[in-house]
Amino acid sequence: MNHPGAGGTLAGKAAMVTGGSRGIGLAIARRFARTGAGVSIVGRDEKTLDEAAASLKALHVDAHGLPADLADPESCQWVLDRHMERFGRIDILVNNAAAKPSRKPIMEVPLESFERLFAVNVTAYFILCQAAARDMRRRGWGRILNVTSSTGLKARPGMGDYAITKATEVMLTRQLSVEVGQYGITVNAIAPTLTRTDFSQWQWEDEEEKEKVMRMLSIKRLAEPDDVAALAAFLASDEAGMITGTVIPVDGGALA
Repeated sequence: MNHPGAGGTLAGKAAMVTGGSRGIGLAIARRFARTGAGVSIVGRDEKTLDEAAASLKALHVDAHGLPADLADPESCQWVLDRHMERFGRIDILVNNAAAKPSRKPIMEVPLESFERLFAVNVTAYFILCQAAARDMRRRGWGRILNVTSSTGLKARPGMGDYAITKATEVMLTRQLSVEVGQYGITVNAIAPTLTRTDFSQWQWEDEEEKEKVMRMLSIKRLAEPDDVAALAAFLASDEAGMITGTVIPVDGGALA
């Protein structure tokens, strides 16, 4: 079957990107928009979201922002409903929204903080994956991308709560991939190292924290959002149709 998206373009596709108003999420949404996809971006700050959506519309695609806190399962359903009202289909789902680590040793992480991390980083991913896969299954084509982290693949002091949620995303990716591949749906995860975004600013502006990361990298620079977006665009395309259940690091060789 010849699907829109052949030849590297996503023309005719409808994508949803959570955490899409800035950083890695916005870079991914822009890549999709530049190759013709319509995009819903989800974020918490309405002003930032509106500005991001306007920048996507300037690329001559249908795009809109959906303000929501994905810690609330009802908000997950709300953004899905609004996306479907706009596009009538979800071809590509990018789970990228994330709650920040407490930056405490695992023995000192408050339960409330841990539960919020799980709500955003795991439960929201689960809800959106289920709903997207159901819609994709009807058409026999779909792409699900979960943006995890290198911390989900290798433990680090002070990042334990965050790392546990990111490791859970990895297994969600692998489990879902073996159950939906027969329907033409691929499910993959991207695991960036420290990336220069507002989300991780506390790390890359702290010289000691930054140096800890840099010592592990073969490529001696931090990742940029576009490094992650380039891989996402490939995994969302028809060219990546035989790649599923994978976790691909964008980590400058840290895990080599």
